[in-house]
Amino acid sequence: MTERAVKHVRKFLGQRLRALRKQRLLSQERLGERAGLSGKFIGEVERGEKSISIDSLYHVSSALGVPLRDLTDVGDKQSAIPTEDAEKILALVSGRRRPEDVRKAYQVLRAMFGRAS
Repeated sequence: MTERAVKHVRKFLGQRLRALRKQRLLSQERLGERAGLSGKFIGEVERGEKSISIDSLYHVSSALGVPLRDLTDVGDKQSAIPTEDAEKILALVSGRRRPEDVRKAYQVLRAMFGRAS
């Protein structure tokens, strides 16, 4: 594997980690505490600056409540990295919202973009 490929995998893993952490409304510090790591290290991994051991990655996946493969499966189309805009939409509707408000938001998005495939 080339160095460029390694950087791509590290970046992908960091993006996946950030997306899952944000979906669970966790700070880097809080996720680090749950996984027995520092929040600073979680941030470095998310930015693709640091590599993470398989042991630490397992602790992170456990802290997030997801299977390890959800963090590592580069070829899985179902686990694509959300764009920054998609993350903003998710954060907007995933806060403390009434179910009927979430349904209305979904209906508006579905009307704009069509049915989800």
